[in-house]
Amino acid sequence: MNLFSLFSRRRNGARTRIVCGTLLALGTFIAGAPRGLAAQAEPAGAQAPAGDRIRVFLDCRIHGCDRDFLITEMPYVIWTQDRLDSEVHVLVTSLRTGAGGAQYTLALLGQGRFAGRGDTVATAIPPNSSDDGRRRELARVLELALVPYILRTSAASNFQLGELEPTEAGDSPQTIHDPWNFWVYRASASGNGSAESRESELRLEGSLSASRITEASKIEFDVDYEYEANAFTLSDGEKRSFALREADVSGRYTHSLSEHWSAGLGSNVGMSEFRNHDVTASLDVQAGYNLFPWREATSRQLVGIITVGGRYSDYSEVTIYGLTWELRPTASAIVAGESRQPWGSVDASLRHTQYLHDLSVYNVSFDARTEIRLTRGLSLQVSAFGEKVHDQLGLPRGDASDEEVLTRQRALATAYRYGGRIGISFTFGSIYNTIVNPRLEKIFD
Repeated sequence: MNLFSLFSRRRNGARTRIVCGTLLALGTFIAGAPRGLAAQAEPAGAQAPAGDRIRVFLDCRIHGCDRDFLITEMPYVIWTQDRLDSEVHVLVTSLRTGAGGAQYTLALLGQGRFAGRGDTVATAIPPNSSDDGRRRELARVLELALVPYILRTSAASNFQLGELEPTEAGDSPQTIHDPWNFWVYRASASGNGSAESRESELRLEGSLSASRITEASKIEFDVDYEYEANAFTLSDGEKRSFALREADVSGRYTHSLSEHWSAGLGSNVGMSEFRNHDVTASLDVQAGYNLFPWREATSRQLVGIITVGGRYSDYSEVTIYGLTWELRPTASAIVAGESRQPWGSVDASLRHTQYLHDLSVYNVSFDARTEIRLTRGLSLQVSAFGEKVHDQLGLPRGDASDEEVLTRQRALATAYRYGGRIGISFTFGSIYNTIVNPRLEKIFD
């Protein structure tokens, strides 16, 4: 039987109920630290100030984190503006689930009087959940996770433990019968357009997908189509119109070999007027290794992937190499890493793609993003990308016209691409002002 507990707080005669985990989990919280985080017992006789509230910093950049809502729902904690002012740093990350929802992972990192304590909890958000449903589930799980910290303060005397009705056996995910056998299907379509007296634009997009994702394997299929049309009236009254079409059908199978190793098979068929492809097709096999166990993917990854396969291209126009079609063997190597830590986040990837028929035909690309909390209230954001291009086999013969260049009707020859962004933010002032007042705001901006 699953016994759940009810953590209640009396305040001015009212009762605020906070659902917390199982009695067994609560005992584990109090007894020591969870897996992967070292616990340090507080010294005997250490006393928190009377009537104190724990200070919490919410570190969450994902959809569903409504800070104002959490402040309103959880007035028994102090929400700080900077992690250095907090006693509990709550780091929230997410991964997409097989059904199209999300798994939120909350890592609680103790600071100050809670230094050395920590815990990690997770919850699954169903697909198509409302924004309100997401934030309420996040609030519910966060309340559970904060219980052991509240119990270590003098304010714990204002709370009491109660009991909820046990859940029915049918509520357990392990006992649910899935008539779809884990298959999830999605379809989407969109269109937008605009017009002026001498210019008009139309863009249409559509996609279909099917996936079956389990711990043991992933099967994914995607179909995408894009259409873009532009029309202009020139100064002499002449009218010009341009249109581009692009379509792609892809499929991939990935098998989980161990906590670190994975293998897969992928293929795609498509066309692109912009890239001079009447038909393009590829088939490849992959092997990948993650230095960290995949269960830690919400907070850190360091992955190496090797791919070997082939690519077929049927061109709309004769290429700069005098070909109308070609079939070439290819190989690629990818190294990618990501980390979300209390000091900030960083992710980067390095990719090398090589055509095996000619070692001078290749592509090397790199991109990286980071956000670093330099000091109290001060953060630095930096992103950059670069690409060495030596694989434009499909470029059509002849120079592009001025119209094609200005309207981006075809890919242009280039030896490189690069770009970057840098930004800085600084927050100062009151670190404890958590009052919510939404009056006369532009809510829907």
